[in-house]
Amino acid sequence: MPEAVMEVGALLGDHWTGIPAVVAGLAEAALHDPEIDWSFMIGTIAVPGPMMTALLDRRSGAVARNALATLAWEQGEIPRALADRAAGVFTNIKPLRGFFGREAMIVYDLSPLLTPRFHDEAGIAWFTDNIRADIAGSDHLFCISRATQADVTAYFGVPAGRMSLVTPGVRFDPVDLSAARHMPPCEPYVVIVGTLEPRKNGALVLAHLARDPGFAARYRIVFIGCDGWLDEKARLLAAAGGVAADRVVFAGFVDEREKLALMLNAAFCIYPSFFEGYGLPVLEAAVLGRLTVCSNTSSLPEVAPGASILFDPLDPDDFARALDEAERRAPTMPRPSLATLIDRAEEASATRTYPPIARWVAAR
Repeated sequence: MPEAVMEVGALLGDHWTGIPAVVAGLAEAALHDPEIDWSFMIGTIAVPGPMMTALLDRRSGAVARNALATLAWEQGEIPRALADRAAGVFTNIKPLRGFFGREAMIVYDLSPLLTPRFHDEAGIAWFTDNIRADIAGSDHLFCISRATQADVTAYFGVPAGRMSLVTPGVRFDPVDLSAARHMPPCEPYVVIVGTLEPRKNGALVLAHLARDPGFAARYRIVFIGCDGWLDEKARLLAAAGGVAADRVVFAGFVDEREKLALMLNAAFCIYPSFFEGYGLPVLEAAVLGRLTVCSNTSSLPEVAPGASILFDPLDPDDFARALDEAERRAPTMPRPSLATLIDRAEEASATRTYPPIARWVAAR
């Protein structure tokens, strides 16, 4: 049986959105794969299977963080003999290189290189100090979109044969979906899902409210996501100063059930990002049967073209045009039944990212 080790350090955070959500789906699929003998590590510290199960059940890195010192003492590093014969799969920037007989890594995007104005200096330095050597030292790369594949080829010269596409998916609990369908009636609103950071371009939405005050009268604007970097929330709050305080809501991080309820019952969703490696909130909205007014840049047109109204994020007029179209189309969107939601969530499950990785591991 093939042996493989998955590095899961991305799961140490409290809130699993973006990259941690992808890694959680991979780890869950690996734990249930009878064809590959998987081990897990954080850094090089071995993480036993029962702890991985507990980590995935609780959806928070607190389990691993609290146990890391004990793990280092009791479990130690992944044994050298295992590393020599196993394939190593790194689910983010590598904590070390050349440790396994074969190595692969997931590349999400090259944003710190391609859009440095949206990142702080420390983040840019950390990424640029590592990404070139990580790519050069990997036998295979898994990219989460065709746009990312094209960027990796353009900037690092990696041939197509050294890369595979792995498509992110959703992890919706049927119980949460059922609860989301019974949210009490409220006034119309739209949602913008994502960490508050400049790359997400939330300022475009607030600029539109100044240009078209009637939009804020028709809809509340609800931002869902953690505070990010470069003081983006402060900038957005300042930009919202000319709008009535109760018309723009910064909900912060919300749990999965509340997020599903807010998205499912929104008039439509907005995703105005300048640049993405994939764009998971666009897929989530499509699974829930919601339209997304979505930027036409980077990977975003790939995600859910049939449920997206695309626009140029640098063109306020094009954004206004897309919003007008969404207002016309949204009332005609049917409300999905619970059975339909469950079927869609299964088709777009987060575990769909796993099969290309399993095939690479098995092709030893």
